[in-house]
Amino acid sequence: MSFQCPQCTNLKTLRIINSIELAPDARSDEISLQVLGCRDCGYEGLGVYEESSRGALGSESVDHYGYQADKKTIREIQSEINRCPKPKDARCNCRSHQKLNRRDQSGRWIRPGFKPGQKTYPIKL
Repeated sequence: MSFQCPQCTNLKTLRIINSIELAPDARSDEISLQVLGCRDCGYEGLGVYEESSRGALGSESVDHYGYQADKKTIREIQSEINRCPKPKDARCNCRSHQKLNRRDQSGRWIRPGFKPGQKTYPIKL
């Protein structure tokens, strides 16, 4: 599946290069950390897919967004995903999952390479 690139704004050029499923946190039931890349302009970034079905019946919430990170951080995350024996298994307890699945004091997942006040962008088809 391809999405709109936030840099060149071309449609269907941004793709998910790799991803890892992470354990639920205090807010989301499903979390996927994604490495993103545009085939047209070379943009690289990170994506997050979060889904929550907490609350009233039928109140499912989905959030799919991206953010910029420096190349070193993107490469480190790509390497961690590649080292994981089961990236599609949120219950995997390998070193990569432990490193990428860090939580803050309130139990919320800490996005790697995300800086306070940094903007995100919606991932659009």
